[in-house]
Amino acid sequence: MKPPRSTVFNMTTETMNLIAVIVGPIIAVIITLLYQKHKEKQDTKHRAFLLLMAHRKSIPPNFAMVEVLNTLDVVFSKNQKVVDLWHKYYTLLAQPPSQEREHTWLELLSEIANDLDYPTVKQTDLDKFYIPQGHIDQFELQGKIQKELLRVLENTSKFVVAQKKTP
Repeated sequence: MKPPRSTVFNMTTETMNLIAVIVGPIIAVIITLLYQKHKEKQDTKHRAFLLLMAHRKSIPPNFAMVEVLNTLDVVFSKNQKVVDLWHKYYTLLAQPPSQEREHTWLELLSEIANDLDYPTVKQTDLDKFYIPQGHIDQFELQGKIQKELLRVLENTSKFVVAQKKTP
């Protein structure tokens, strides 16, 4: 004897509700975790790009910039063009400064901007960089002081320190 149709429908509805109550939150957690993983990777790419942009003309390059450059292979591993440009730029870093090196640097920044969906950023924008004159003056003064201090230290055979007599 078959159960009445409404009983079968009610059991199916109850079963469906039970499945929805159990599976729904699990799917929501999985989607949330996947989104967080994607967002974390995007945030890492954005931080790397902003740091490279902030220090793109720094001489010498600051330590944070060097760290970012050394992680580009990992951070942009899914963008082969960024990785290839980084490898080309890395090779050029071992050579004296050149126009090719500067051009490759701008290409690298431009490709990272494209990867991060900044389509309006042009290479001419990337080439612009503001340095206040006070920073330039301070950098030059520090260079002069370091050279003078080095000259004095290299030409001094010993330091004589006389002990002060206290009254």
